[in-house]
Amino acid sequence: MWLNEGMLLDILYGVTLILIMVIASGATVGIFEKLAHDIRTNRLMLASVLVGFSTSLPELFVGVAAALRGQPQIALGDIVGANLANLSWIIGGAALVFGSVPVIGDYLRKELWVTMGIAMFPFILISDGKLSRFDGLVLVLLYFIYVNNLVRNGNSPLKHLKLSGRKPVVHRLKTRMEPLVETIKLVVGLGVLGVCAWMLINVVIRISSSWGVSPFWVGLVILATGTTLPELVLTIVASEKREISLILGNVLGSVVVNSTLILGIISLISPIVYVESLQRGISGLFLLIVLGLFWLFTKTKHKLDRWEGAVLVGVYAMFVGIQLMLA
Repeated sequence: MWLNEGMLLDILYGVTLILIMVIASGATVGIFEKLAHDIRTNRLMLASVLVGFSTSLPELFVGVAAALRGQPQIALGDIVGANLANLSWIIGGAALVFGSVPVIGDYLRKELWVTMGIAMFPFILISDGKLSRFDGLVLVLLYFIYVNNLVRNGNSPLKHLKLSGRKPVVHRLKTRMEPLVETIKLVVGLGVLGVCAWMLINVVIRISSSWGVSPFWVGLVILATGTTLPELVLTIVASEKREISLILGNVLGSVVVNSTLILGIISLISPIVYVESLQRGISGLFLLIVLGLFWLFTKTKHKLDRWEGAVLVGVYAMFVGIQLMLA
C-alpha cells in the first residue's frame, strides 16, 4: 500500500469532502430544529429522532450513495466502524481529556443493554454472509419500535435536551418569509450532503482499487473515522458543559440509528452480499469487547474515569492496527 501522488490527492480530496459534510450536517440539523419548533409535535419524539439524525447524517448520505452505486459493503464498513469508534475512542477520548464522564439515570440498567443488543443484531443477521432486503425491513421496523418505546415510556436518553431556539412565541421574531427561507436552506444543506456523499464514494472506490483492499475495509477503517467527526464534536461540547444526558444520548442514539434505520435503508436499496468473514468476526468481537468494558468500568461507580477512557481508546487503536495488518 505505497502512497503515490494520486493516492495522496485522493486522500486529501476525501478529507475535504468529509469536512464539508460535517459542516453541512451541523447546519442542516440546526435549520431542522428551527422548523420543528413551529410544528405541533411531541417534544420527546422530536428529541428522540434528533439524537440519531443530528450526528448520523454523514453515515446516512454516504450509505445511500454507496448503495445506489452498488457498493453497499462500503456503507456496512462505515457503520460498523462508526459504532465501534463511538463507543471507544470518542467517549473514551472525552474521559481522557476531561477527566471523567459521569453515567446517570437508566443508562446502565436499560439503555446500555438495549444498545448492546441492537448493535450486535446486524451481526446475527449477516452471519450467513449477506444482508437481504427482508433483513433491512426488519432493521427499519426495529428502529421505529425502539423510538415508539422511548416515547411511550418517557425514557428518551435525551429527554433533557434543550433544542436550540426554544423560546416562548412572544420572544421569537417571526416573519412570514422565515419558514420559506429556512426550508430553502434545509434543501440546500441536504443537497450539499448528497453531492459530497456521492463524490466521496467515488474517492473510496478509487482508494480501494489503488490499495488493493476491500471496500468494506476502507469504510471500516478510513471512512468511519471521518463520518464520526460530528459525534466527536458534540461529545466534546457536551463534556465541557457537563451535559450528561447529551454525552451518552449522543453516543447510544447514534449507535442505534446506525445499526437499524440507516443499515436497514441501505439493505433495502441494495442487499449486502458477501462480507469477508474474518473482518466481520473481528469487528463484532471488538464491538462486544468495547461494550463489555464500558459496562464493567461504570457499573459500580457510575462514571468513566480517565484511565478507563485511555483503555477504550487503546482498544480502538489495537483494532485499527489489526485491520491494517490484515489489509
